[in-house]
Amino acid sequence: MRVLRRLFLFVIPYWKTLLVDSFLLLGRAGIELIPPLFYKAIVDEVIGTRDLTRLGVFAGALVGTYVLQALINIGDMYIRHALGERFILDLRVRLYAYLQRLSLSFFERTSTGELMSRVTNDVNALEQFVTHGSALTAVDLLRLVGSAFVLLLLDWRLALLVLLPVPVLAVSLRYFNTRVRPIYRRVRDRLGDVNARLQDNLSGIRVIQSFGQEERELERFASESENYYRARVQGIRYWSTFFPAMGFVASMGSVIVLAVGALMVLRGELSLGTMVAFLSYITSFYEPINRLTEVDNVFQEAIAAGERIFELLDATAEIKDTPDAIELSHVQGEVAFHNVCFRYNTGDEVLQDVSFQMRPGEMVALVGPSGAGKTSIANLLCRFYDPIRGQITLDGHDLRKIKLASLRDQVAVVLQDTFLFNTTVRENLLYGKPDATEEELIAAARAAYAHDFIEALPEGYDTVIGERGVKLSGGQKQRLALARAILADPRILILDEATSSVDAEAEYLIQRALESVLKGRTALVIAHRLSTIRNADKIIALEDGRIIEVGDHRELMQRGGLYSQLYRRQLELAATEEDK
Repeated sequence: MRVLRRLFLFVIPYWKTLLVDSFLLLGRAGIELIPPLFYKAIVDEVIGTRDLTRLGVFAGALVGTYVLQALINIGDMYIRHALGERFILDLRVRLYAYLQRLSLSFFERTSTGELMSRVTNDVNALEQFVTHGSALTAVDLLRLVGSAFVLLLLDWRLALLVLLPVPVLAVSLRYFNTRVRPIYRRVRDRLGDVNARLQDNLSGIRVIQSFGQEERELERFASESENYYRARVQGIRYWSTFFPAMGFVASMGSVIVLAVGALMVLRGELSLGTMVAFLSYITSFYEPINRLTEVDNVFQEAIAAGERIFELLDATAEIKDTPDAIELSHVQGEVAFHNVCFRYNTGDEVLQDVSFQMRPGEMVALVGPSGAGKTSIANLLCRFYDPIRGQITLDGHDLRKIKLASLRDQVAVVLQDTFLFNTTVRENLLYGKPDATEEELIAAARAAYAHDFIEALPEGYDTVIGERGVKLSGGQKQRLALARAILADPRILILDEATSSVDAEAEYLIQRALESVLKGRTALVIAHRLSTIRNADKIIALEDGRIIEVGDHRELMQRGGLYSQLYRRQLELAATEEDK
């Protein structure tokens, strides 16, 4: 019930539309009680007396009633279903907006396919809740009460017979709810698993095909789909049995009333017209009950979907603005790490007592073996995570005291695995600065040595580059990423092994681009190819999460420590490659 209450709270903002539709539904409920009275009048006052003078009046009134009922139905159906679509739109946008505010750690432990399932399928499952579960449920209850009242007025004895199946229906519905609710939750979960598997496989289709694992992945996808199918069939088994059974119980009530009513008519205890009207009202009585049982099924699906949606909305962002966070209007670019310790979730510490300083406009390079903590330092500087101990400052301000939007306006990141959107070159470049002029756009592309190859593309800057930039080479993607960073004009630039996966020519062009990109900016460079950082102002060598040595290239080579070993090893490997 807690989930249902929360769902109804989500519907409250649409109260004006619901109020209009409620009036329409109330009107429909009232009008639906009228036709049986005309049936009674026609049978008793026209057929029974063989007086046709009033037949036209009764028939005309009956037609007018049905016309009014049809018009109300048109308005009701349009308003309810349009409201359902608006509710789904608003909820999906709200859910997406909330997801964007969650921390990276949340996305690391939740699959993309699972999130997509919740934002699309689970949200869609709530449409029936809105269109059939709010005002319609209340009106059906009123119709039920109204029909029962009229039945009691017509003949209380037959009315009691009509009410006989109601306790059976109520007990059965409770049993159905207990059984079907966990099944519907399982259905939503299994669908999330299918979407997660599909998203994962489509994203990794190159790896699947390169290793010839198509059949294996097909089996795994088929297995997930089979689990979803079985959960669905289990739910179908329950409701395909329950609803016909409820219909049968209601029909037995009609049969009993028909049999007893026929005897009463033959004995003269009941007029034939009253009997006809009574049978019509039985339909008006049992129809809301049947629909309420079906709506209850909608509620159970909505509860299952709502639980999964609220799990997302109840997730808290670990990285968020503090109440006293400040806005940085102007940034010099001085960064300092003070005895910083960090670990991911509950794992071992990946950084231990890390302290260093980056002066404005200074280029600082991080080197070290894989797992040394280089990328963790970059993540902390972007405040994707917070240290478990210690402090990181920007221009003397603790990052935790700076508004996230303000901080990230001043930081741009170029990763080894460059992410580009499946849209045009222009839109990718403008991502960091949507209001940039054409001159600024081209200037940034030239600075990154990307303008020439962009112009050579089929449609130049308006060329669609495919998902993750699949139509471009590694070097071209990196230069686009650099151009995007240049256009954003950050005070702090982070390069995370930006040249490690490109060939020598592309590396040369990227290096030339970096010379112009880094001017006047504070830069943190994570280097894979150590030859690219010889001119860095400061080189920090890390191992096992600790700073081993700090200095420039000349100083560190003279010491013969970790940096010198790594550098000489790369030279030896390069010489070996040349000999081949």
